Amino acid sequence: MSYLNKGQFYPISLKDLNGSKANPHTRGRVRSVVMLVFGDDKFTDDQLKHWRYWHSRQHTAKQRCIDIADYKESFNTISNIDEIAYNAISFTWDTKDEARIFVSVNCLSTDFSPQKGVRGLPLNLQIDTYSYGGHGANKLVHRAYSQIKVFCDKGAERKIRDEDRKQSRRKMKAGDVVATGGKVPLHVGHLDVTLFKPMSDMVSQPVLFTPEVQFSSTHHHRHNVSPTSSYLFLTDHRLYRLSLGQKRQMYHTEEEFDTANKKFKREESEKVLLYVRVETEEVFDALMLRAPTLTGLLEAVSEKYELPLEKLGKVYKRCKKGILVNMDDNIIKHYSNEDAFNMCIEEVGGHILLTLMEI
Repeated sequence: MSYLNKGQFYPISLKDLNGSKANPHTRGRVRSVVMLVFGDDKFTDDQLKHWRYWHSRQHTAKQRCIDIADYKESFNTISNIDEIAYNAISFTWDTKDEARIFVSVNCLSTDFSPQKGVRGLPLNLQIDTYSYGGHGANKLVHRAYSQIKVFCDKGAERKIRDEDRKQSRRKMKAGDVVATGGKVPLHVGHLDVTLFKPMSDMVSQPVLFTPEVQFSSTHHHRHNVSPTSSYLFLTDHRLYRLSLGQKRQMYHTEEEFDTANKKFKREESEKVLLYVRVETEEVFDALMLRAPTLTGLLEAVSEKYELPLEKLGKVYKRCKKGILVNMDDNIIKHYSNEDAFNMCIEEVGGHILLTLMEI
């Protein structure tokens, strides 16, 4: 178990300990994929559901589950870096040398449920390594993981200190056992280095999360690493989208690609992020409106607070002057990112009424 702080970068070193004689596919360059995955055997749909819920509560649609730092120390040992999914990063390195990357995890184990006080979902950092180039390319040759627990506000250091204090107390009790002639249990002090554990399962496909197809110039350089859950690659001037190893969508021409690219950029520019606080709460929630319309607002509220969309009725806006106004598309389209409101939710005649008050 490794204790990490949310958003803090930690180094991961990769080295071929067995040598190329043990596995000829690891000779020379290989491709490794570092992933943030769930630690239990959940179905693919359940995992994607958890990731979508986490992503819907972020302040920006571009927020990733795992990030890689652009440190010079890292880029001297790895190349062909590709963020193939929001929870996965791919890169190549030479097994003759030791590679080092710096990654940060941007979610807590408790971020996947709206309920407070529930036990968080176990998370793992998993590293899959594939042969690269030549005969037998893209063959999975090694898989390892490390269970992690992510804290906020420097909580990892506090957890480590607590563990050290507990261990010290156990050692003191062990000293009492020695004094009475008993056996002493073996204790290992806190280690600053965590070793990834090899995995015997080399068949199961990891679930990679991509909330939306993001068409950009970087996709022209993507390559097929392995049949993962969802990412893009370009080959023979045709852009493919893969989902669980199956081809879903194909763009045969550059004109089709440019059309999809413009459509995606237009949809991204229309999104509006609002901060909303229910009267009974102290902390604001982030509402991501996919479109600056009344329908977009209702859909965001329904998704965030798990309210039936069909029961949402009138939406009002109370101005700072105290005037109560019917909310419509003309009002919402003038909102800017990070505008903040207090919100009152009340049920009247079987319908849920919303009132947003300017702050």
